[in-house]
Amino acid sequence: MKRIVLSALLLSMLNIAGGAAAATAGATMEVSFVVKESCTVQLQDGARNAAPTVACGYGAPYQVSAQAQPASASPSSVQADGQTWQITF
Repeated sequence: MKRIVLSALLLSMLNIAGGAAAATAGATMEVSFVVKESCTVQLQDGARNAAPTVACGYGAPYQVSAQAQPASASPSSVQADGQTWQITF
């Protein structure tokens, strides 16, 4: 009786493992992207507290403003000589 139960359990485990392997099939797909806007931000060498230079391609709008308080770790803030500049795109 033990042998029959063990055999049935082993067969069911093999069936489950085989079904799981069949469920994970691979597929191929093509992906592309287009850059619609691009901006470059540069600090001016040697100019103390000067606003950073911003150059945007494709006419993208932006605004540069000085911050009274240091901005939090924002991806659009630049700090030069203790002055923090906020760049809004």
